[in-house]
Amino acid sequence: MSQQTYLKVPFVWEEPKPLTEVPRRLSFEPVNAMLDNSLISVVARVMASSRDASHQKQVSEHEPHKAAEKFLNSASDGFSYQHDWWQFGINKNGDIVGFVLPVIFEKCAKEGKEEATIYDIGVLPEYRGLGFANDLLSQGTRILQNVGVWRIFCDTDVNNVRMISAFKRVGYRQYSEPYKRPI
Repeated sequence: MSQQTYLKVPFVWEEPKPLTEVPRRLSFEPVNAMLDNSLISVVARVMASSRDASHQKQVSEHEPHKAAEKFLNSASDGFSYQHDWWQFGINKNGDIVGFVLPVIFEKCAKEGKEEATIYDIGVLPEYRGLGFANDLLSQGTRILQNVGVWRIFCDTDVNNVRMISAFKRVGYRQYSEPYKRPI
């Protein structure tokens, strides 16, 4: 059986840049501050409706809640982060709109600054198409700027046109052609 691959579009954000401005449409709360610990449920809903091939594969192998739990548990493999970096975006009605999960790569610091990525970012289906990915990505980028990063590498599925646009709007640049990544 051959290994499946999918195309990812790579983006990079590099210092020096001014501090990223975060739109004020959402408030942000660390996911660990939420009393009902809803991160797994929110990530499961995003994964179950995602266009990303890796999310689709994970959900096809496990029910969405288990897929999200497994995915989130793997965040400590080669990455580190502070729990308050992982945040929900919350609208004016108090509803969770989405999440952003910034992390730094372990052992990739350069001249006292870290190298980072957005481990995952997602907008709940009912809030898609309203530009909230820009807000979430801006917040994740700002968190990493505050930590002190020299570079943020990210990628997204070649079919995720909205996320590709969000990366460009927030100041990331595509640094190479799409590449194949094993699923």
